[in-house]
Amino acid sequence: MMLRRLRDAAWPVVSGCLRPLLGGLGCILTLHRVVPEGQRSALPSNRALEITPEDLRAMLQWLQRKRIEVVGLDAVPGRLRESSGGRFVSITFDDGYRDNLTLARPIFREFGAPFAVNVTNGFVAGSASVWWYLVERALGGRTSFEFAWKGERHRHATATIGERDRALDEIAGLIRSLGMPRDELLEVIAKVGGIDAGALTRELCLSWEEVRELAADPLVTIGAHTAGHHSFNRLSEAEIVAEVETARQELATRLGREVRHFAYPFGGPNAVGEREFAIVRRAGFLTMLTTRAGNLTRAHAQRLDRLPRLTISGNYPVLKALRMAESGVGAWRARRG
Repeated sequence: MMLRRLRDAAWPVVSGCLRPLLGGLGCILTLHRVVPEGQRSALPSNRALEITPEDLRAMLQWLQRKRIEVVGLDAVPGRLRESSGGRFVSITFDDGYRDNLTLARPIFREFGAPFAVNVTNGFVAGSASVWWYLVERALGGRTSFEFAWKGERHRHATATIGERDRALDEIAGLIRSLGMPRDELLEVIAKVGGIDAGALTRELCLSWEEVRELAADPLVTIGAHTAGHHSFNRLSEAEIVAEVETARQELATRLGREVRHFAYPFGGPNAVGEREFAIVRRAGFLTMLTTRAGNLTRAHAQRLDRLPRLTISGNYPVLKALRMAESGVGAWRARRG
């Protein structure tokens, strides 16, 4: 389950890409949000998506001290083909949260470091729900949460943080299993929880004007992250093509430039495989990013449709995770996983 895996993603962070002895040239990091400590989610599944501004600054300082170059996504294929070159890392944010602009960008500017934001068009337009936060809001402030779906009653205890986190995990599994009909269930959950799903999405996510502001910054690369953030393994080929092509064409039109990079939603091994790689590859992106844990090697120059990334979890101390990665323990644990 995506949210649980993200929560437990501390050890694969950077996955040894910072140690030449492990054979890696570099790595691509996955982040989602930058949130002040006092505003972070109480639920570990969503808290995993959030690091603090202090964490981000500490990460960039650490990379600077280690003389590990931070590069944009455009540079990654060339770095994979080079016969020589120093270690590198590329930093990406998924979904398109407003804090990528307001809190992350000023910190990257301090260091002159590039980063990418992979945008889900539906979140920007308000036509899709950031449903993991919707469910969290719906569960809060009550001892139980109950809803009917397809003739079946679903009841979850929600009195404690642990109970709410388990409920979020279970409801998320149901939501992801539905494919395109997902939004019908989200309407039910929002109504029972008394949540305005559109208002929540507008609160958390970038507007089109803000996406254009980011795109105008030479440090920022805007990538596509589909139209609606569905799990591809639950979609037909035609639905995947629509999700990818609609997102790419609209982004290109909105930004007035080509969109060269793509990040699979829920990009782990259970969500994307050979079928999904082949479909997205035909769209002609320069890089296509999964969330499969791994560092980058020369072989990935021929596998740009399935580049691994390493997720930074907000549930663990960032610098401890980076040191574990440098020691090689992170890579070992990622391989075992």
